[in-house]
Amino acid sequence: MTTVQDLVQGFAGEQQRLMVEVRELDLLIESTKTEVDRLKAREEQARARIDEARADPTRATPEEVFAAADEHSTALARRMTMDGQLGQLQAKRKLLDRIRTLIEQAARQLQEQGPAPAAEPAAAFDESRLLQAVVETQEEERRRIARQVHDGPAQAMANVVLQSEISERLYEVDRDRSRSELAALRQMVNKTLQELRSFIFELRPMILDDLGLVPTLRRYVQTLIAKHKIRIDLASTGRDRRLPAEDEIAVFRLIQDSLLERIEKGQAKQISVALDWTEEQLAVALQSDGRDLPPDGELTSGLRRSERVALLRGTWEQGVRPDGTVSLQVTMPVRPAPTLIS
Repeated sequence: MTTVQDLVQGFAGEQQRLMVEVRELDLLIESTKTEVDRLKAREEQARARIDEARADPTRATPEEVFAAADEHSTALARRMTMDGQLGQLQAKRKLLDRIRTLIEQAARQLQEQGPAPAAEPAAAFDESRLLQAVVETQEEERRRIARQVHDGPAQAMANVVLQSEISERLYEVDRDRSRSELAALRQMVNKTLQELRSFIFELRPMILDDLGLVPTLRRYVQTLIAKHKIRIDLASTGRDRRLPAEDEIAVFRLIQDSLLERIEKGQAKQISVALDWTEEQLAVALQSDGRDLPPDGELTSGLRRSERVALLRGTWEQGVRPDGTVSLQVTMPVRPAPTLIS
């Protein structure tokens, strides 16, 4: 039978392997950061030339403006690619640190318990904590990508609009067709910009950090109604309040996943979502038409509903009423958000 000492030695070996991988990651992260900084400097130089041309169109020819725009777009694309790689490396580095911490805690607990069979102390390694670490890492990655898209492609679209304005000023040939095409270009880019902002909201709603859960859900529901042409009723009763950041995003993702599941898999056309707040808990009730689905299937995020609810320390129940309405009930304790000291 495996002894505690054997397990401790196994943990020690795993820690050594993690340390080697961490050192390799650190080298990759450092070199990638250097490349990102270099590309960012090149990007800023090209943007400065574009700004100068905008301030005084007579200082640059159209060819010079377009060359600067092309260089800016190339540097931006390469910087975003490298930035994405950097974010992935940093997320992996952070996850490895958390796993190493959990292994150290498990080994320490095993040593404190003394010689015993491995079956009982093995439970000391809390898998839910590892799941929490993975989900938190995913959320940090979502936040990073959302900010990157906001500062990258969204800015690039704005630059295209700027290029069209410069083209109008520098293009001396008076052709109605050319001007109408430039106007159409601006309209197309502005539409793309709005779609991109909608994508940013779905990826990581920034107003969740600023306004909280209920306002974010109201806006998200409106985007779903516009996109899928369905009816969604959202109601919140009781005194809603700010929750810790990790709880707010967990509740939002749970409702987001459940709505997308009913829309995309259940083919629902009418959905109602009700939030009921009390001092001690939050109850979420979702009802819809459409097909019944397995109660704990994999959601859009890749997690199961039971895993989402477990992160919130809550309970849930799903069923079908006699009239065919699919209902989901989730109840979870609520914690007050930490008070900011000014």
